[in-house]
Amino acid sequence: MIAAAAAPRIDPAILEPALVQLTRNEARVRRVGITAVQTGEGVSTLARELAGAYARRGRSAVLIEANWSRPSLAEAYGLIGRPGFADIVAGSVAPSRGVHAVADGLSVVPAGTPAAIRKATLDDGRVEDFLALVDERFDLALVDCEPITEIGDAAALSPFVDGFIVVIGAERTRRAVAQQALADLRAAGGAPLGVVLNRTRRPIPKWLYRWLG
Repeated sequence: MIAAAAAPRIDPAILEPALVQLTRNEARVRRVGITAVQTGEGVSTLARELAGAYARRGRSAVLIEANWSRPSLAEAYGLIGRPGFADIVAGSVAPSRGVHAVADGLSVVPAGTPAAIRKATLDDGRVEDFLALVDERFDLALVDCEPITEIGDAAALSPFVDGFIVVIGAERTRRAVAQQALADLRAAGGAPLGVVLNRTRRPIPKWLYRWLG
Protein backbone atom coordinates (compact mmCIF):
# COMPACT_ATOMS: atom_id res chain seq x y z
CA MET A 1 0.00 0.00 0.00
CA ILE A 2 1.08 3.58 -0.58
CA ALA A 3 0.68 6.52 1.74
CA ALA A 4 0.06 10.03 0.48
CA ALA A 5 1.50 12.55 2.91
CA ALA A 6 1.19 16.29 3.39
CA ALA A 7 3.72 18.58 5.02
CA PRO A 8 4.44 19.68 7.63
CA ARG A 9 2.65 16.86 9.48
CA ILE A 10 1.68 13.41 8.32
CA ASP A 11 -2.04 12.66 8.57
CA PRO A 12 -2.71 9.80 11.04
CA ALA A 13 -4.85 8.14 8.39
CA ILE A 14 -1.76 8.06 6.18
CA LEU A 15 0.49 6.68 8.90
CA GLU A 16 -1.91 3.86 9.74
CA PRO A 17 -1.19 1.60 6.73
CA ALA A 18 2.55 1.87 7.32
CA LEU A 19 2.17 1.17 11.03
CA VAL A 20 -0.03 -1.85 10.37
CA GLN A 21 2.49 -3.29 7.94
CA LEU A 22 5.49 -2.59 10.17
CA THR A 23 3.76 -4.24 13.12
CA ARG A 24 2.55 -7.19 11.06
CA ASN A 25 6.01 -7.80 9.64
CA GLU A 26 8.12 -6.91 12.66
CA ALA A 27 9.53 -10.43 12.93
CA ARG A 28 11.36 -9.94 9.62
CA VAL A 29 11.52 -6.15 9.37
CA ARG A 30 13.40 -4.76 12.37
CA ARG A 31 15.55 -2.09 10.70
CA VAL A 32 13.93 0.27 8.18
CA GLY A 33 15.71 3.04 6.31
CA ILE A 34 13.65 6.05 5.26
CA THR A 35 15.01 7.83 2.22
CA ALA A 36 13.83 9.95 -0.70
CA VAL A 37 14.47 10.42 -4.38
CA GLN A 38 15.82 13.93 -3.73
CA THR A 39 16.08 16.51 -0.96
CA GLY A 40 13.09 18.30 0.53
CA GLU A 41 10.66 15.38 0.27
CA GLY A 42 9.79 15.18 3.99
CA VAL A 43 11.89 12.20 5.07
CA SER A 44 12.68 13.50 8.56
CA THR A 45 9.05 14.45 9.20
CA LEU A 46 7.87 10.99 8.20
CA ALA A 47 10.60 9.32 10.25
CA ARG A 48 9.74 11.31 13.37
CA GLU A 49 6.02 10.71 13.13
CA LEU A 50 6.33 7.02 12.28
CA ALA A 51 8.66 6.45 15.22
CA GLY A 52 6.41 8.36 17.61
CA ALA A 53 3.25 6.63 16.44
CA TYR A 54 4.89 3.21 16.66
CA ALA A 55 5.99 3.89 20.24
CA ARG A 56 2.50 5.06 21.19
CA ARG A 57 1.22 1.62 20.20
CA GLY A 58 3.13 0.18 23.13
CA ARG A 59 6.17 -0.86 21.11
CA SER A 60 9.73 0.36 21.47
CA ALA A 61 11.33 2.32 18.65
CA VAL A 62 14.61 4.10 18.06
CA LEU A 63 15.07 6.82 15.45
CA ILE A 64 18.63 6.95 14.08
CA GLU A 65 19.86 9.89 12.02
CA ALA A 66 22.18 8.87 9.19
CA ASN A 67 21.52 12.05 7.22
CA TRP A 68 24.78 13.66 8.23
CA SER A 69 24.77 16.40 5.59
CA ARG A 70 21.42 17.87 6.74
CA PRO A 71 20.88 16.80 10.36
CA SER A 72 17.66 17.95 12.02
CA LEU A 73 16.80 15.53 14.82
CA ALA A 74 18.97 17.17 17.48
CA GLU A 75 17.07 20.43 17.10
CA ALA A 76 13.69 18.70 16.87
CA TYR A 77 14.22 16.78 20.11
CA GLY A 78 16.31 19.26 22.11
CA LEU A 79 19.53 17.25 21.75
CA ILE A 80 21.83 19.89 20.27
CA GLY A 81 25.45 19.19 21.19
CA ARG A 82 24.69 15.65 22.36
CA PRO A 83 26.63 12.70 20.92
CA GLY A 84 24.89 10.53 18.34
CA PHE A 85 25.28 8.07 15.51
CA ALA A 86 28.49 9.52 14.06
CA ASP A 87 30.11 9.59 17.50
CA ILE A 88 29.23 5.92 18.01
CA VAL A 89 30.47 4.90 14.55
CA ALA A 90 33.68 6.90 14.99
CA GLY A 91 34.31 5.19 18.31
CA SER A 92 34.27 8.48 20.20
CA VAL A 93 31.63 7.37 22.72
CA ALA A 94 30.09 4.18 24.00
CA PRO A 95 26.84 3.30 22.20
CA SER A 96 24.75 3.98 25.30
CA ARG A 97 25.86 7.64 25.33
CA GLY A 98 24.51 8.25 21.84
CA VAL A 99 21.01 6.87 22.48
CA HIS A 100 18.66 9.37 24.12
CA ALA A 101 15.22 8.51 25.51
CA VAL A 102 12.76 11.24 24.52
CA ALA A 103 9.38 9.64 25.32
CA ASP A 104 7.89 6.39 26.58
CA GLY A 105 9.07 3.71 24.18
CA LEU A 106 10.93 6.17 21.95
CA SER A 107 14.64 6.93 21.79
CA VAL A 108 16.58 9.08 19.35
CA VAL A 109 20.13 8.81 18.05
CA PRO A 110 20.86 12.20 16.45
CA ALA A 111 23.48 12.63 13.75
CA GLY A 112 26.13 13.52 16.30
CA THR A 113 28.73 16.18 16.89
CA PRO A 114 30.28 17.99 13.89
CA ALA A 115 33.75 16.60 14.64
CA ALA A 116 32.43 13.03 14.65
CA ILE A 117 30.43 13.57 11.45
CA ARG A 118 33.63 14.66 9.69
CA LYS A 119 35.42 11.54 10.94
CA ALA A 120 32.85 8.74 10.76
CA THR A 121 32.18 6.50 7.76
CA LEU A 122 29.33 4.07 7.25
CA ASP A 123 31.65 1.27 6.15
CA ASP A 124 33.02 1.02 9.68
CA GLY A 125 32.35 -2.27 11.44
CA ARG A 126 30.90 -0.37 14.37
CA VAL A 127 27.71 0.27 12.36
CA GLU A 128 26.65 -3.38 12.49
CA ASP A 129 27.90 -3.75 16.06
CA PHE A 130 25.71 -0.84 17.15
CA LEU A 131 22.65 -2.02 15.22
CA ALA A 132 23.01 -5.47 16.76
CA LEU A 133 22.73 -3.82 20.17
CA VAL A 134 19.72 -1.86 18.92
CA ASP A 135 18.05 -5.13 17.87
CA GLU A 136 18.34 -6.41 21.43
CA ARG A 137 16.78 -3.31 22.97
CA PHE A 138 14.12 -2.09 20.52
CA ASP A 139 11.30 -3.61 18.49
CA LEU A 140 12.01 -1.30 15.55
CA ALA A 141 14.83 0.92 14.30
CA LEU A 142 13.98 3.67 11.81
CA VAL A 143 16.99 5.19 10.05
CA ASP A 144 16.67 8.71 8.60
CA CYS A 145 18.85 8.50 5.46
CA GLU A 146 20.33 10.73 2.78
CA PRO A 147 18.40 10.94 -0.53
CA ILE A 148 19.12 8.19 -3.05
CA THR A 149 20.27 10.63 -5.72
CA GLU A 150 22.80 12.42 -3.51
CA ILE A 151 25.83 11.34 -1.52
CA GLY A 152 24.98 7.65 -1.63
CA ASP A 153 24.73 6.98 2.10
CA ALA A 154 21.29 5.43 1.65
CA ALA A 155 22.86 2.81 -0.60
CA ALA A 156 25.77 2.44 1.83
CA LEU A 157 23.27 1.52 4.54
CA SER A 158 21.69 -1.23 2.43
CA PRO A 159 23.67 -4.06 4.11
CA PHE A 160 22.52 -2.90 7.54
CA VAL A 161 18.75 -2.49 7.08
CA ASP A 162 15.97 -4.85 6.07
CA GLY A 163 14.68 -2.40 3.49
CA PHE A 164 13.70 1.18 2.74
CA ILE A 165 10.60 3.32 2.72
CA VAL A 166 11.11 5.73 -0.17
CA VAL A 167 9.51 9.19 -0.14
CA ILE A 168 8.68 10.68 -3.54
CA GLY A 169 7.60 14.29 -3.88
CA ALA A 170 4.45 14.72 -5.92
CA GLU A 171 4.34 17.61 -8.37
CA ARG A 172 8.15 17.88 -8.35
CA THR A 173 9.65 14.45 -9.06
CA ARG A 174 9.16 13.00 -12.53
CA ARG A 175 8.10 9.38 -12.80
CA ALA A 176 11.21 8.43 -14.76
CA VAL A 177 13.48 9.98 -12.12
CA ALA A 178 11.67 8.12 -9.34
CA GLN A 179 11.82 4.82 -11.18
CA GLN A 180 15.54 5.25 -11.87
CA ALA A 181 16.21 6.07 -8.22
CA LEU A 182 14.37 2.93 -7.11
CA ALA A 183 16.35 0.90 -9.66
CA ASP A 184 19.60 2.40 -8.36
CA LEU A 185 18.64 1.51 -4.80
CA ARG A 186 17.90 -2.09 -5.79
CA ALA A 187 21.18 -2.30 -7.73
CA ALA A 188 23.02 -1.29 -4.56
CA GLY A 189 21.32 -4.12 -2.67
CA GLY A 190 18.58 -2.04 -1.08
CA ALA A 191 15.05 -3.42 -0.86
CA PRO A 192 12.26 -0.84 -1.32
CA LEU A 193 9.59 -1.91 1.19
CA GLY A 194 7.14 0.84 0.38
CA VAL A 195 6.69 4.22 -1.23
CA VAL A 196 5.19 7.38 0.23
CA LEU A 197 3.90 9.91 -2.29
CA ASN A 198 4.27 13.21 -0.44
CA ARG A 199 2.39 16.47 -0.94
CA THR A 200 0.12 15.01 -3.58
CA ARG A 201 -3.00 16.75 -4.87
CA ARG A 202 -3.76 14.07 -7.45
CA PRO A 203 -4.78 10.42 -7.34
CA ILE A 204 -1.86 8.13 -6.65
CA PRO A 205 -0.85 6.35 -9.89
CA LYS A 206 -1.20 2.59 -10.00
CA TRP A 207 2.52 2.02 -10.61
CA LEU A 208 3.24 3.37 -7.10
CA TYR A 209 1.04 0.93 -5.19
CA ARG A 210 3.62 -1.18 -3.40
CA TRP A 211 4.05 -2.09 0.24
CA LEU A 212 6.08 -4.99 1.58
CA GLY A 213 5.03 -7.11 -1.36
